[in-house]
Amino acid sequence: MKLARLLALAGAFVLTIQPAWAKNYALLIGNSAYSIGALDNPANDAHDLANVLKSTGFDTTVILNQNADAMRQAIRDFGEKLRENDGIGFFFFAGHGVQVAGENYLLPIGFPFRNENEVQTHAVSANLVLRYMEDAKSRVNVIVLDACRNNPFIKTRSLKSRGLAPMDAPSGSLVAFSTAPGTEASDGSGRNGLYTKHLMANLKVPGLTIEQVFKRVRESVENESEKEIGRKQSPREESSLKGGDIYFVPPKVAAGGAGPEAVELAYWNSIANSTSTADYESYLAQYPQGKFAELARNRLKAVKTAGTVARAETRGDMQAPAAPGPVAMVRPGKVYSSAGSFSFEDRDEAPMRAAELISISCRDLIRGKRVRLSIDEKGAIAQQSRNAFRVAIEERMKAIGVRIAAGGSADLLMKGSIEAAAGANPVLGVGEVDLDAEFSLSTPAGKRLAQASASGGAYAGRHTKSSVKGAAQGVWEEKSEEIVGKLFRDYCAER
Repeated sequence: MKLARLLALAGAFVLTIQPAWAKNYALLIGNSAYSIGALDNPANDAHDLANVLKSTGFDTTVILNQNADAMRQAIRDFGEKLRENDGIGFFFFAGHGVQVAGENYLLPIGFPFRNENEVQTHAVSANLVLRYMEDAKSRVNVIVLDACRNNPFIKTRSLKSRGLAPMDAPSGSLVAFSTAPGTEASDGSGRNGLYTKHLMANLKVPGLTIEQVFKRVRESVENESEKEIGRKQSPREESSLKGGDIYFVPPKVAAGGAGPEAVELAYWNSIANSTSTADYESYLAQYPQGKFAELARNRLKAVKTAGTVARAETRGDMQAPAAPGPVAMVRPGKVYSSAGSFSFEDRDEAPMRAAELISISCRDLIRGKRVRLSIDEKGAIAQQSRNAFRVAIEERMKAIGVRIAAGGSADLLMKGSIEAAAGANPVLGVGEVDLDAEFSLSTPAGKRLAQASASGGAYAGRHTKSSVKGAAQGVWEEKSEEIVGKLFRDYCAER
């Protein structure tokens, strides 16, 4: 990528400035080691979410597997930190939570709760958190209760109500529940609970308001729970936030504003180097047909495989290979087609899929046509890919209904050249890939019917053969869609 393009990209980002006295504080409590019903993930959830918040600028305090006295003292100290603060106060609890007489309680470790009276006497009221946060008069308060993993009293029938009760959010606050009132939340099948997994993934996305984060979390949790456990877990929020938009991660706003496509690109770039399945699952839940969906599925498969192998290694079954390298972050590029000097640039909008560029009448016209494909793959990266570029464009052609002519007669000829080059970016100090392609569509007699060219690039993360090869293939996954769509759209326009 040219230096000017890099500087323009970097210069397009701005940060929201908070007052000098504003600071974001978070208290996270994770209780797993219950004698009344141990849970797998709450301690993991508090620890992992704290790391995510810390990466966004929060001052975090984490306490794990604590009794009621320790929990109350941590809540008091947290309230003092928030006093007269103009930033965000964030409280998170993961563990057993129950409601008694319409009031919610967070269960500590170390007491053998047997009935509702003991809960009211020895557990920590969720209203205590609200009171301290409200009294502190901080600008924004967020309370997240992932606290109804299951009902530890259900077998003895000593607790009358399932799940948590609704709570009113004080002015300037948002109270989020991992599931709807009166229902239970999934503890998750991996390292994290279902709700926290998606909360972590969405919290890192630049430019999402607090409300948008929780809306996306709800959609992701509902989709995964219905698919994986056969029932819908539907998170809820009570909000009385006020004033302007508030962000966990400030928006990276281009001069013309950040549209949905820019948000998706920011989302992808925020998880592109992740080794967490939750990040890719959350992206796919939000963008099942997104511009990086295929890359996300491939990356998800690779991460799951690496995790399976790593677990096998700990059992002595086999030796695990190294974890997969980081996935490329896509840089802007262009696709040009022939009709009327039309040009397309994906700098501010998501690239179209081939099928989206072709009308229904055009599909009818090209359906079943035999196309002979000839590609000249230039450069070491293309040659190392072992026909991956060719396979990608053949798949796009098949998706719009044309046939690949391996031999014999053909209705159309598609010829193209792809050149991919890699190097170390002198400004960012990372590997990068640039890809250029030229394609044409013609009759068997050689009459040119349409032509298209493409250019694009990606940061490769590490300047290694496997990393840059994967980056180049990732760019081509995107550009091949547009080239195929534009060639056949222009072909149909002349018929």
